[in-house]
Amino acid sequence: MRFPSAPALRAALAEHPLKEVPRLPGRRNHLRAGVLVPVEWAGDDLRVILTERAAHLRNHGGEVCFPGGRPEDVDDSIEATALREAEEEIGLRGAGVLGRLSSIPLYTSDFRLEPFVAEVPRETALTPCPDEVASILRLSVRETFERETLHGIPWEHEGTRYVSPIFELPQTAGEPALVYGGTAHALYELLQVLAPLLGAPLPPLKTGRYQWADVLDL
Repeated sequence: MRFPSAPALRAALAEHPLKEVPRLPGRRNHLRAGVLVPVEWAGDDLRVILTERAAHLRNHGGEVCFPGGRPEDVDDSIEATALREAEEEIGLRGAGVLGRLSSIPLYTSDFRLEPFVAEVPRETALTPCPDEVASILRLSVRETFERETLHGIPWEHEGTRYVSPIFELPQTAGEPALVYGGTAHALYELLQVLAPLLGAPLPPLKTGRYQWADVLDL
């Protein structure tokens, strides 16, 4: 598997059609959060960086997500918000934005994600801010595409059945960290953009292993 260069990924993102996904049932999803989707070229692999949020945080505590947050007065755009938050949360400086992904509502709050894919400069040392981030996690694109299937949870809306992707991220100890909801949909969309560049199909989603009770406090 040969991974695309940053310019090739930028070109693919520029051609990728974007959507403003409608709000979810029972939510307004009117609060926009700028989030960065950091990708790093690591030897013969491409890795996507995510964070495990500190458990004490009021919004989405303990969840796995991309670095990001609400705009502040110092931000001149939602993209600037994503870059600032990534620097504050994981010490990421000098990231080069390659493009963006669709606007995705969250089920667990009224936020919606505005994701921007960015290249992490080589040999960058990332450090989690302990007030906001419990740990930094990485998803291997190579390992993900080599799987036979990806996990998913079915759900229905207005008579239509959907499958929401679930990603497992290895941790140093214990059970894998689970990526779900809006973050998982943004990650899945990035993998869809990468698939033709890699010349490999994205593994199909398979339901059965996880239920919503495994990821949500129902």
